[in-house]
Amino acid sequence: MSRLLTRLVCAAVALSLVSAPALAAPKKPAKSPEERFARLDKNSDSKLSLDEFIGKKTDKAKEKATKRFKTLDKNTDESLSLDEFKAGAKAPKA
Repeated sequence: MSRLLTRLVCAAVALSLVSAPALAAPKKPAKSPEERFARLDKNSDSKLSLDEFIGKKTDKAKEKATKRFKTLDKNTDESLSLDEFKAGAKAPKA
């Protein structure tokens, strides 16, 4: 009886370890740079202003985004084209 109980407990533990990842909520697929750009481009003029790029960020995040914007703005026209945005796009997390 003890041996049967031990086997049942081991089987239950093994089953829970195998099935837990399958039961977890599926991750949303990462948005492409084009999709992220379109979402940020509030006035649909095919370029991002600093305000559009910063969005609702505050304090430190706003400072960091401003620095990043200036780094990405290769032609210094104070806006980001899709190509500039894509060149600096971070790879999606796997």
